[in-house]
Amino acid sequence: MELNADLGESWYDHRVGDDAALMPYLDACNLACGFHGGDALTMVQTIDLALNHGVRIGAHPSFPDRKHFGRRTLHLPVAQLRALLLYQVSALDGMVRAAGSKLHHLKPHGALYHFADGDRASAAAIVEVMKLLDIPTLYGPPGGELQRAAEQAGRTFYAEGFVDRVYEPSLHLRSRQLENASIDDPKRAAEQARKLAREGKVTASDGRDYPLRVQTLCIHGDHTGAVDRAMAVRRELDGAK
Repeated sequence: MELNADLGESWYDHRVGDDAALMPYLDACNLACGFHGGDALTMVQTIDLALNHGVRIGAHPSFPDRKHFGRRTLHLPVAQLRALLLYQVSALDGMVRAAGSKLHHLKPHGALYHFADGDRASAAAIVEVMKLLDIPTLYGPPGGELQRAAEQAGRTFYAEGFVDRVYEPSLHLRSRQLENASIDDPKRAAEQARKLAREGKVTASDGRDYPLRVQTLCIHGDHTGAVDRAMAVRRELDGAK
């Protein structure tokens, strides 16, 4: 089971997370492309950090909404969304190629991740950009429009689960506007990782287990305590006692 994280979200004098401390525990990372977080220098530095640790690099584009960190849904014409995606991902793709590597995957960020998973046209726009830039793999929630668009286009799809977020019985993530939406305790995060990786299940907010089959697990680099949770999850995934 793979562990990934959303990284490269700092910009100029605004620091988000501790990418250098988190990177050694990851198999893959999703790099912000400048619209919700990140800037040119942060992108280059995070690419170098990932390559130094042998971590696969993915693009993490978003709605153009830095004020709300990409967590507000913007209802854009599909042609505009496609252009914004192509702009963001092309920039990161060029930087990764200049560093001697290639993008492994694309994972939409925040509100775009959830909106596109329920909107066929937006999901198709994301996959079209992947095809134009020869990105082979899409990360997203299992069973939605993103998975369908990827599979119809012959792209690899990694269904993603979260180790630091609480699930509702519907298997949607609990709204950040509600209490207890995040998992802060490293032991709880490791247990959620164990259950997802070994049992294909997750314990939802009602205390019951539900089936959830995934190929990659995500930890949010911008959450306080992310490094401690990543350490605990890495130990669990590696089978350490």
